[in-house]
Amino acid sequence: MGITSRAGLAGIMACMATAGAVAPAAAAPAVPVTVPLGTLNTVLPFDAPTLHTGMPLPVPGAPDGPRYVKGNLLPHNMVPAIPVESALPNTQIDTPLPDPMSDRNLGTPALVSPGTELHTITPGADLGAPLSEPRTALFGLPAIVLPAAGVTAPAVQGAPAATATF
Repeated sequence: MGITSRAGLAGIMACMATAGAVAPAAAAPAVPVTVPLGTLNTVLPFDAPTLHTGMPLPVPGAPDGPRYVKGNLLPHNMVPAIPVESALPNTQIDTPLPDPMSDRNLGTPALVSPGTELHTITPGADLGAPLSEPRTALFGLPAIVLPAAGVTAPAVQGAPAATATF
């Protein structure tokens, strides 16, 4: 085994170790985040709220690529729409509610939004050529037609919800 093959093997092993370490993090639907709101204590006459949420990790899917349709010179779905899957993370914001008559708290109102799946599709484009397919009646020459263009509308599908508790 020469020096170059050992170096190549070491490079492959390093890539495999990196992929193994990154794979569990990429499988998580969101990265948890706690937003630091403690500095609001100097401004607010009560304790600052706490906010726990997450940063979603969007995962692009396989696009429905261009396909040829009989009678068209250009393919259908020329710029394909790309599906993107993600998850809206669990979000919770709460703050203690002080009693104005004493030094104790009345309770802790909270607003909780459970996590949900989010499916989106990016916009796509379709374009029609200004020529028709070749015609046999006129020596195989195509006819001039009005060009056509279309846009596939983007879409967002999810079921977010929230509840308030005390």
